[in-house]
Amino acid sequence: MKKNSIPFLLFLWLCFWWSPLSAQNNKLDNIAACAGVVIGNGAIDFFMGDEAAFDGAADIAYLAYLSEVFKSQAAQNDIQIADQILASNLDKVIAAYNSETFDTNMYEEVVSCYRALSLQLLEAAQVIIDNQGKWSEVKSTSIKTIKRVLSAG
Repeated sequence: MKKNSIPFLLFLWLCFWWSPLSAQNNKLDNIAACAGVVIGNGAIDFFMGDEAAFDGAADIAYLAYLSEVFKSQAAQNDIQIADQILASNLDKVIAAYNSETFDTNMYEEVVSCYRALSLQLLEAAQVIIDNQGKWSEVKSTSIKTIKRVLSAG
């Protein structure tokens, strides 16, 4: 019976040890997903000729996202996955707009994401203040790149 309890205890210890990492990744992934939704919604404004609305949405989204990247000190691999999640959700909103399937559920998701990002901004205010200079160029470059992609074709 002792032989069976050792692997089980080892398994419990590993689960306990890895759970904070999983929680940090989940938060980063969720913030990335919402950032993508908000930027996607801003892209719709951009398509409709309201570049200022896009700039505001992208600024909010990237501030919240980058604040979590800095706060969580995630591994590069986790940041790359979060970037993919952000891009995927941005595409999802644009696809819904293009296919005329942007419905009340999508609208509710956008509103929910604005709320989540607002809470992130409040929680990470000091991180934002402390690191603003470090990510200003990254944020600016990302926004310019998205605008270029949205303007193409």
